[in-house]
Amino acid sequence: MTTNFFENITALNVPGKWTLAIHTDEQGQFTVSALFTALHNADNATKVIPPMLLKGTATEMDEGFFETITQPVQQTAGLYSNLNAYHKELEKARLASKMVQDKKNKTAPKPKIATEGSDENDNEDDDNIEVGEPKPSTVDKRKAYAEAMVKISELNAACKYAEAIELLPPITDYPEKEAELKTKLADLTRKKNQMAQALSLFNQD
Repeated sequence: MTTNFFENITALNVPGKWTLAIHTDEQGQFTVSALFTALHNADNATKVIPPMLLKGTATEMDEGFFETITQPVQQTAGLYSNLNAYHKELEKARLASKMVQDKKNKTAPKPKIATEGSDENDNEDDDNIEVGEPKPSTVDKRKAYAEAMVKISELNAACKYAEAIELLPPITDYPEKEAELKTKLADLTRKKNQMAQALSLFNQD
């Protein structure tokens, strides 16, 4: 007996692990549970994805099984790929934040030490100096940006795309990051829509 079942699996072009459970009843009806897990999955959030359930006769399964699962499986594979990419970006953001903090600690001004013979009027003169509203330094802005990107990556890993989009720094504050921020916004929006579509498919009866 020849079957093209495994050739159809190969044609999907989505490397991963398949978990299949097949149940038959006295009337010849099949109930098939199919769960796809991509290789090198680094995120626990994907464990909430339920298996696909299909019911039908043997003929219906032969004719429609792969046609039914192709789109959900490819979307699931894309979701796994996106989450793995998020973890890589998260690690980069953490390293960048650490480098900024280390640099800030090295460049922090040392406290002024009072010496004998200092003019007591110095303090009075200092009190009369008007100080304008402080502007964030370049180092502070870089630190804030790195911390925001870390939080965004964490929200991505938790599949909270809408919250991640809200935390994106404004381009007006970081014009030098315009291309990166626009790319990140487009990527988050696409994956948010993809997740919504995938969950909609999984929730169908």
